[in-house]
Amino acid sequence: MDEFDRLFDMDPGQLPPELTELKPPCPWKKPMGLICWGLALITITINGFGLNLLLPAVGAVLLWLGLSPLRRENGGFRLAYACAALYAVLRLTVVLLQATPLDGRLAGLIGGEWNTTTGPAPVYNVLWTVALQFTLVLAVGGLWQGLKGVFRKAGQKPRTAAAGGLVILEALLLPMALIGLEGWLLVGPILIIWVCLILSLRKLSKSLDQAGYALRPTPAQVSGKLVLCLWLALHLLAVGVLPLVFARLPDGVHAQVQGEGVSDSPLRAQLLELGFPEDILGGLEDGELVRFEGAYGLKKEGYHDPVGSHQDGMPSVVTVEVPVRDEKYGFHTVYLAHLRWNPGEASGGYMEGVQIAQDIQGVTVRTTQVEGVLKWKDSAGTAYTMPLDFWFDTDNAGTPCCYTNFSLPEEVNGPTEAFLFWEAMPSFPETVHLYNYSVTIAHKRSIWQYPYTLPSDVLTAGFYSAPSWQWRMYRWTSEGQMAPEGKYDPRKY
Repeated sequence: MDEFDRLFDMDPGQLPPELTELKPPCPWKKPMGLICWGLALITITINGFGLNLLLPAVGAVLLWLGLSPLRRENGGFRLAYACAALYAVLRLTVVLLQATPLDGRLAGLIGGEWNTTTGPAPVYNVLWTVALQFTLVLAVGGLWQGLKGVFRKAGQKPRTAAAGGLVILEALLLPMALIGLEGWLLVGPILIIWVCLILSLRKLSKSLDQAGYALRPTPAQVSGKLVLCLWLALHLLAVGVLPLVFARLPDGVHAQVQGEGVSDSPLRAQLLELGFPEDILGGLEDGELVRFEGAYGLKKEGYHDPVGSHQDGMPSVVTVEVPVRDEKYGFHTVYLAHLRWNPGEASGGYMEGVQIAQDIQGVTVRTTQVEGVLKWKDSAGTAYTMPLDFWFDTDNAGTPCCYTNFSLPEEVNGPTEAFLFWEAMPSFPETVHLYNYSVTIAHKRSIWQYPYTLPSDVLTAGFYSAPSWQWRMYRWTSEGQMAPEGKYDPRKY
């Protein structure tokens, strides 16, 4: 009788202690545990402190690590492993794109909106949601089929109802997201069912260990902890460092001013007589001044603080309303918004944005698109100008507005000024119209931001939408008038 037969015939109480304390092998416990934790961290979203980014990133890696040793068992596990890897890569791609301007450019290139019960959403974001969730459904579906194959090879009836239920539930989450369903009355029961399915799937590892199926795990080439650390490092690098590269907008096409471009024309004297601010008038070239030809009135509002710095680098604002004669309409009104950043403020800004709501109350007028130019001098005293590109869009309330984004020059000597022009033509020239407009400025205070956001995005979302530690906003609202010659009274409104 050999040693093995002798131990087999011995009473359990007579076995050596090192043999009585041995536990049966549980090869399925670790991979199934990683899979369940991965699905849990992916599906349950927690906002705040960056957890909405880090937890799904950890979950994607845990799901991949759990399926990695199973991928050679059957085709179902291979499908699940490939889809889990694709899901993790897609997640990282989203994180990387949201840290750069490329995300917004792709959204603009695709365009369109998808209407949900909670409001419209960009089609670009909807496509990403569909791609991610569909890939996750395929991964869970592959897991379900892989578990079925294992039970069949072990000669047992498949006990994979929990995995099948997870496939159905994950598939249902996709139309729910597209419709925009929210609320605890709906989400609460689904969450409870989902937790029960995850717990049942976790317990399935015990049944697999007792099924008599010999698992041959694929050996890992790299430690799971190392993979997790490297994956999290990539996410932290994308979120923490990449936004610093895009803290400022690219410098616009600016040109050096050749000559003065200013003359002592009768129009300048006329505008000064009407009350045009002399310091602003001195910054206008003759080509810009012709807008005011035929002026018969003027209203100035706002202020300029010539000394000291403004709060967080915000500019001072002066608006000028000038009605002028017009052969076609009888008259039209020229508006000028003058923004001024005092010395020492321009170099501290990262991004600036301007929103001009030309007609807040919907008066029956026709307005032109805003045209703007930025002017400054460098340390050598050389003057420069840079055009500001405006475009039409609506804000979250549906009000038509004009927007522009820019960064202030870093090397300046003296104030940096922005001259913004637009015109309004009356539908009924014989009537006096009240005409309310607003100029809203957004100033990016922090060098870091995630996701990448343009000032125009903040302005479109609303005055109080952006966090105060990251953005500073200021709005100037003016009540002017559109009146034909002889009826215009700048003191009345």
